[in-house]
Amino acid sequence: DATLIYTSDGYSMKAGAGREVFSVNDSGSGLTRLTFCNNDTRQCDTEEAAPAPDRIRVALRRVDADTDKDGRLTPADGESLIIVDLSRGVEGGLLQGNAKVSGIDWSPTGDVLVYSAAGEAGFEDLYRADPNGQNTRDLTNCPSPQPSPPTCDSRTRERRPRVDPSGSAALFERIDASGKGQIWLFTSTGAQVRVTTGGDGTEPLAGTPYVVGSDADPDYSPDGRSVVFRRLTATGNGGRGTWDLMTVALDGTSLKTIVTGPAYRGAPDWGAKGIVFPEVDAAAGATRLVIVQPDGSGRQVPITLGSSFDISYPRWLP
Repeated sequence: DATLIYTSDGYSMKAGAGREVFSVNDSGSGLTRLTFCNNDTRQCDTEEAAPAPDRIRVALRRVDADTDKDGRLTPADGESLIIVDLSRGVEGGLLQGNAKVSGIDWSPTGDVLVYSAAGEAGFEDLYRADPNGQNTRDLTNCPSPQPSPPTCDSRTRERRPRVDPSGSAALFERIDASGKGQIWLFTSTGAQVRVTTGGDGTEPLAGTPYVVGSDADPDYSPDGRSVVFRRLTATGNGGRGTWDLMTVALDGTSLKTIVTGPAYRGAPDWGAKGIVFPEVDAAAGATRLVIVQPDGSGRQVPITLGSSFDISYPRWLP
């Protein structure tokens, strides 16, 4: 059976095609295309795929229409939330593109989806919902108007949630008005704790919510005691920036850099076989799917494409 799932445009002879969902073994064998949204009459771009614990359902974050008419499918067009049943080949929409969904994850029991999407003020909040779209609740809403002095800032962005192995808490990426991303822990609406403070730097990475030093895309270790995330170390690099991978204990101690160097590294995912992430090495002209052990050793590269192609948001299958 496949062990990994990710999205990519690597099926196409033309770079820049809409991404689809693929599965593969961590050895690189058994590569299988799972979705077929792009065809002669339709285009879409599947940015992210989050598998349910049953391995049958997949939550997708997808751009379905070129709403700004610029000839491209990008997050500016709006990102929808869709559930696909792979066993039956059917899908159902939970949120339309104007929700601007920026992150998704399942509870370990498969009965709750946690996601980030545009909130009341237009900046992302964390939400929970049943997989059928019912019982939706904004978990981090900052109400307006605010008392004096204010108790929260509606401009703060809470995004990219990942649920812990017990289903009782979630990590997320928090960006305040300074633009410096930090990793936070959510246990309830009234209980949120900072895990990281970010690194040095203030230069913005154009086209993103990040400044240099921002921490992003957290995920739990399998035992729920540690966190892996990525940190923006510089801009440039074709507009992607350069990113290190780091780990930290849940209480904010034992901060370590496990992968570094002048390359783009996307969102990591931590499973029993290691940490998987996408990497774009412009100097080598390569986009890679990479696996390392929690200390950064044992590097494996199951998939390599040209640097004009995308590999996005890989995850270990349950």
